[in-house]
Amino acid sequence: MSGLKLGIQSAFIKTTIASVFLLPAFGLAQELIKVSGKITSDQNKPVQNVEVTVRNSKFSTMTNKAGQYELNVPKNATLVIRSKGFEEQEVEVNGRTSINVSLAKFDGSKEKAIDEVVLVGYTTVSKKDVTNSVASVKGDQLNDMPVNSAAEAIQGRMAGVQVTFGEGSPGSDPEIKVRGGTSITQDNAPLYIVDGIQMDNALSLISPKEIESIEVLKDASSTSIYGARGANGVVLITTKSGRKNAKTTVNYNGYTGVRTIAKKLDVMSPYDFVLYQYELYNRDGDSQLHDKFISLYGNYEEIRDAEGRIIDPGINRYKTIQTRDWQEEVFGKEAFNFTHNLNISGGNTNSAFTLSLNHVEEDGIMINSGYKRNMANFKYDFDISKKLKVGVTARYSQTFINGAGTATAGSQSTNRLRNVIRYRPFENGLGTGTGSDEFDTDDFAVTNLVNPVLLSNNEIKYNNADNLFLNGVITYNISKDLTFKSVIGYVQNDQEIQQFSGPKTYLSRIYSDMSVVQLTSNQSRRITNTNTLAYKKKIGNHKMDFLLGQEIVKTDGNKTDMTIRWLPTSMDANQAFANIILAAPPAGMVQDAPYAGVLPPYRLASFFARANYIYNNKYIATLSIRRDGSNSFGPANRWANFPSASLAWKIGEENFLKDSKIVNDLKLRVGYGQSGNDRIAAFLFDTFYNPSSTYGYTGGVGIITGAAAGNIKANKNIKWEATVSKNAGLDFTLFNKRVYGAIDAYITDTKDLLLLAKIPQTSGYEYEYQNSGKTQNKGLEFSLGAIIVGNENFTWKTDFNLAANRNMIKSLGSVTQSGTDFYLQPSGWVNNLFDFKVQINQPVGMFYGYVTEGRYEVSDFDFNPTNNTYKLKDGIPTTSSVALGNRAAQPGDLKLRDINGDGIIDNKDQTVLGNAQPKFYGGFNQTFKYKNFDMSLFFNFSVGNKVYNANKIEFTTKYQYTDQNMLGDMANRWRWFNDEGMKVTDPTALAALNANTTMWTPTGGNYFLHSYAIEDGSFLRLNNVTIGYSLSKDALKAIGITNLRLYATANNVFTITGYSGYDPEVSTRKSTLTPAVDYAAFPRSRFFLTGIDVTF
Repeated sequence: MSGLKLGIQSAFIKTTIASVFLLPAFGLAQELIKVSGKITSDQNKPVQNVEVTVRNSKFSTMTNKAGQYELNVPKNATLVIRSKGFEEQEVEVNGRTSINVSLAKFDGSKEKAIDEVVLVGYTTVSKKDVTNSVASVKGDQLNDMPVNSAAEAIQGRMAGVQVTFGEGSPGSDPEIKVRGGTSITQDNAPLYIVDGIQMDNALSLISPKEIESIEVLKDASSTSIYGARGANGVVLITTKSGRKNAKTTVNYNGYTGVRTIAKKLDVMSPYDFVLYQYELYNRDGDSQLHDKFISLYGNYEEIRDAEGRIIDPGINRYKTIQTRDWQEEVFGKEAFNFTHNLNISGGNTNSAFTLSLNHVEEDGIMINSGYKRNMANFKYDFDISKKLKVGVTARYSQTFINGAGTATAGSQSTNRLRNVIRYRPFENGLGTGTGSDEFDTDDFAVTNLVNPVLLSNNEIKYNNADNLFLNGVITYNISKDLTFKSVIGYVQNDQEIQQFSGPKTYLSRIYSDMSVVQLTSNQSRRITNTNTLAYKKKIGNHKMDFLLGQEIVKTDGNKTDMTIRWLPTSMDANQAFANIILAAPPAGMVQDAPYAGVLPPYRLASFFARANYIYNNKYIATLSIRRDGSNSFGPANRWANFPSASLAWKIGEENFLKDSKIVNDLKLRVGYGQSGNDRIAAFLFDTFYNPSSTYGYTGGVGIITGAAAGNIKANKNIKWEATVSKNAGLDFTLFNKRVYGAIDAYITDTKDLLLLAKIPQTSGYEYEYQNSGKTQNKGLEFSLGAIIVGNENFTWKTDFNLAANRNMIKSLGSVTQSGTDFYLQPSGWVNNLFDFKVQINQPVGMFYGYVTEGRYEVSDFDFNPTNNTYKLKDGIPTTSSVALGNRAAQPGDLKLRDINGDGIIDNKDQTVLGNAQPKFYGGFNQTFKYKNFDMSLFFNFSVGNKVYNANKIEFTTKYQYTDQNMLGDMANRWRWFNDEGMKVTDPTALAALNANTTMWTPTGGNYFLHSYAIEDGSFLRLNNVTIGYSLSKDALKAIGITNLRLYATANNVFTITGYSGYDPEVSTRKSTLTPAVDYAAFPRSRFFLTGIDVTF
């Protein structure tokens, strides 16, 4: 595979270099003609010193006192007319030799975007004529967002489109949902189409500087044209192209900055930590435990000599001891970023090209973490004749992600964040024995913790990916009204993951304390071909647009995986990766056989049609139909139809509004459509055998590769997951186009949900895919923009969007147990904890656990002075079995609510504690321009959503271990010992001692969910603030520079929230059924940068 990659890279580089140097030469042979004319104002007066240029060229002149000009230009050039105080105009020459222009006075209050063209699936239409719900972001709106991910740039900019980064590790992928998603177990990611070709996770792979526009199709009347893949919305990305009749221009945009951790969790200080350990070691009066405390932490009491001098400060030494802030040491690195973007573009009368290069090099805030990306994108369009046009795109990118992270998706055993929070917050207090920077086996046995710096240096992970995107387009104009277009694309993704677990890691300890290496390689290949025939005709007041199309998608792939154990501990990570042959299993042990297999192939064949009709520029109807066939389903259910219909009424064109001074445009839209979801593995309707060396057997002189079925039973009856959407919307522009916006309401019903159901193992299998569920999403979306101030020197523009979505499970079919309407789902952060409830007529993402009632107080107990013991009063239920590890409840212990009132705290007292769905969410942007200065502020927000802070549960629970630190809240826990270190048992004295404490004693039982961990996740974030200054173009022109802008930006500036964790916008479990769980999330960073944008 490496040879193939080298060949691709070599060919790509050679083609790119040749194109850069040869294509600009095509523009030298253009035929020139002399054009003259007169420039006047809207009052027919001549305008002097008007700049007349040929777009994207060096041809330029100025008008004289009479407003006259004369210029030699290419006969098919475009003239650009600019003058201070007037609107800029562009005029096509089209071979004319005399061109007069009348200029309109500048009016910065007008919003021109309403006339833009948008991509709606296999074709483009005027935004005024769109009948569907489509959100759009143009490339110039992303210019003020110097970020490496396009997903970051669009976050909060489009109503109904949620972009969430579950954590802050370098190169982390976003979760993007359109209108809440439709499935409860399958993938809810939208379909990404880049320049006509499907490209998974495209917003993470494409540089924002490449993007010309992003359109998101939100309702089924627009997504049904994509059939089986459109149920979760469609994201259409168009990358920048060169322009014909344009001189070669070079643009460089680069910035450098530094990231720092945005927030740290408050943990107990060294003094509070030792106080807690004193309580643990002395609570039961065990002399051996008392002596162990002294050996670890010293005497509690202060010791003085005969003259009263302190010779042993006792526990007070921990008030002044040097603190080790592990969060600072592991995540506190100043992580520098260097980003370079270079764009070269140009063209002549019949061709255009653009070359985009991107290089990113970024440190991570965590030790041994970082991100690097190299990317090249080349596009070339050529008109072979007036009828025949061709275009090619070649994109190649490499990404290198370093760092093992914090194990967000794993269980407690792989949680690296735990070590950062809970490891002893100081060096050995007595100055003897093992220091914090050494590994102590005995210490690990007691604490289940490893020094987090040591661990970070012993767990190394390299995640490297190569992505190739090739695209060819042929367009043939059969006649003036009839056009044939063919698009063929090839996308290949190669990923190699190398993981090293050194001698201080969990994996090493279970394999004879020797190092372990894990190597994984994946490759996916997709070929797409789309052919369309478009017919457009206007006859009087009738405008018609018809489209016929056919499409095929073919996806294949393969995977290899191997784990090599028992490597010498003297090797570092790179040595281990290069010398796996040196692994030496102990006597009687053997290495696991490597896995090598193919990914199930995916095939999709499609036929589609669309008809659009406009009457009198007022009434619009759009109909579409798609028929898809997928090998994901058996012969009886392989094909399905996906129809849609939408209507629009341009009310603003009616006579009663046409001359309105308030309403400029008003359009009512209604739509209905059906789309599907086939995102399951192929061939599940039949038994599919995976060939692998894992199943090998001996035959003859060697091992023959075997094959075996998986644990999912074939189901010949599975069929398409069908989504039906109904949408109504209103688009408007008001007050001379200074105010513009849209309102949408929708209902989306999904039936025949593809659920992975657990079946009796007597079948020989564990699971089976079944169509046995229904969901519904209802919502409102609102977007509003305004030009608040717009004149020659100062403009102020604001954009705001808000969305509210309500999700409901309508049916779960046969998945639930007999007689119930729900089932419980584990989030997976700790084994055997079923902390989510999936229930009919309730939303997805319901947290399920116990209600926290504070703590038991002294008044809840009867005190026996004979033996100084406490016993719960009759009628007060105990949390012994749930929270205390079956220990009898004592004052200060965690108290839970007896929901059913039976006097017993057990699983019958679990209840729904909230859900992850926000009441509403959105974003707003403020853009200011004053002369050559510009400034933008971008906010996003969410209101009413809950977050499950699983970190809070783990970091306030003792479980089975001592010598672990706790969150700072636990410094104010229930006390059993007074300031002199004496245990207090008298009820009156004990109550007085705890009069001002608020927290309970850390629980010693198993981890479980209670409402203490469910927090309000509402937030308002200043996501980006940018200040820029553009140098005068007149001054730059003398040195050959077209534009030069300097800017400074801060990302993730501040977050207003009541959430106590690192960040409220978190979701680490990667499952639709278990959202908004904050467990071991990589902390988010704050980014400060400065940059330059220059065009030659």
